[in-house]
Amino acid sequence: MTILNDLRDRLGDDLLDAADTLSAFIERAAAQTAENVGFGYALVPDAPNTFPTLTEAYAHSVATGAPLPISSEDSDDVIYTPPSVNAALRFWHDVHHVRRRLNFGLVDELELSLWHLGELEKAGHQPGSLVWRLLHADLTGQAYVQAFAHRFPFDQRRFVIGCVTAGFDHGLLAELKRQKGT
Repeated sequence: MTILNDLRDRLGDDLLDAADTLSAFIERAAAQTAENVGFGYALVPDAPNTFPTLTEAYAHSVATGAPLPISSEDSDDVIYTPPSVNAALRFWHDVHHVRRRLNFGLVDELELSLWHLGELEKAGHQPGSLVWRLLHADLTGQAYVQAFAHRFPFDQRRFVIGCVTAGFDHGLLAELKRQKGT
């Protein structure tokens, strides 16, 4: 696993500083969410992967205070620092899938992505800012990859950085053309 800071010479300070800022924002949002709902999360390899099973797990956590199971899979190559922030994002995202009654289909994923971006904007990160573009690429971009290719990006960090540096559409197209292992 490569730590994003190991790439500072190639990517530049602005991108890495924005990733640090976004990571801190996500950690605060996840902590506030945990406080609001009364439970945290636990990383597991077999977390709920459908809206009905997520809703059941959420109801169990509400009733018992047990941590919400969050997927531990595919978190090696991420833009967040430290990489564990990806789990905090998944928790924040999954809780709001249920709280906002938004399923895993493209339309609802896009609505949830816009809600997350709105929360980022409320924290002072304007649309089009580098921090905003990182979260947009991660959430909105992954929703498009899932809808078009029926998978998540093979390398989340490469995908997000491609969307931010080459432009969203170019980064998305490059990922859609990518084959596993390339």
